[in-house]
Amino acid sequence: MGSASRVCRRREPHHRNPGASSDYQWGGKSIKPPNVGKWSKHLVLLQDEKLHPYLPDTVRFSPEALWSHLEKYGAVILKPSGGGGGAGIIKLTQLEDEKFLVHSGSGKKTLDGRTAAVAYIRSLFRPKPYLIQPYLSLGQIQGRPFDVRVMIQRKKGQPWVVTGWLAKLAGPGYIVTNVARSRGKVLPLGTALAQSNCQVVPELRETLQELALTVGYRLGKKYPTLRMVGLDVGIDVSGHPWIIEANFRPAISLFQKLPDRRMYRQIIGHRSS
Repeated sequence: MGSASRVCRRREPHHRNPGASSDYQWGGKSIKPPNVGKWSKHLVLLQDEKLHPYLPDTVRFSPEALWSHLEKYGAVILKPSGGGGGAGIIKLTQLEDEKFLVHSGSGKKTLDGRTAAVAYIRSLFRPKPYLIQPYLSLGQIQGRPFDVRVMIQRKKGQPWVVTGWLAKLAGPGYIVTNVARSRGKVLPLGTALAQSNCQVVPELRETLQELALTVGYRLGKKYPTLRMVGLDVGIDVSGHPWIIEANFRPAISLFQKLPDRRMYRQIIGHRSS
C-alpha cells in the first residue's frame, strides 16, 4: 500500500450506513455477508494469541462488570454488540466523590452516585446486548479523535489482501469517528498521521497491514463465505494500534471522499470480480 461540553441529552438522528456493502459475488453466486455481532467476532479473534496485544479488554455488560472496568481503567466505552454506524456508543468517566460523566453523541451529563449513573446509562441503551471496553486514549487531530479504516478483501480460493486505508476523523464534540453520525470527515492516512499527536513509528503501516491480514485470516476461517472486512483500528498516543471493530458491511463510499480515488476503484474492482 502507498503512504498513505455542554450538560445535555438529545436524541441523535438515525443514520444509515451510506455506501455500505450488502450482497457480493462469491463463486458466481450473490450472497450476503455473515450477520455476526461484535461479541462473537471478539471471541473468534481471541483464539489467535498474536492478536491479544491489539484487542481491548472486552466484557459483556452488567452493573458489576461496569464498576469493575471503571475502577480498573477510569473511563470506559459501552457499545451495542449488534448494529453499526457508531449508534448507541456511550462513554462513562469516573469523577470525584462518586460522580460520573456520561458522554453520548455530542451531549454530556454528570450523574451523582452509581444508582443514578446506571439508570441513566440504561435509558440510553439500544435494544441490544451491550459490551464494555476501556476508553482508549486515541490519537487526535486538533482535539478530535480519529481511527483508521483498513479494507481487506479476498477472491474465492485466494488470500486476503489490503485494498485501501484511510483515517476517519470525529466531528467536533463527538467520541465516535463514524463520519455520518458525528459529521466528521475522512483523510488520507499519511495526512492524518502527520497531523496527529501520535508517536508514529516507521513500521506502523506494516503493522497495520499484518494486523488486518491476520484478522481476515482468523475471521475468514470461521466464516468461509466472508469476502470483505472494513477493519477499524485505533492508534493511541503512543502509536500502539487497537482493534475497534471488524465491519462485515463496510461503507465503500468513504473512499470516494478521498482526493485520490485509486483505492476506491481497487476496492470496487475486487468486490465485483
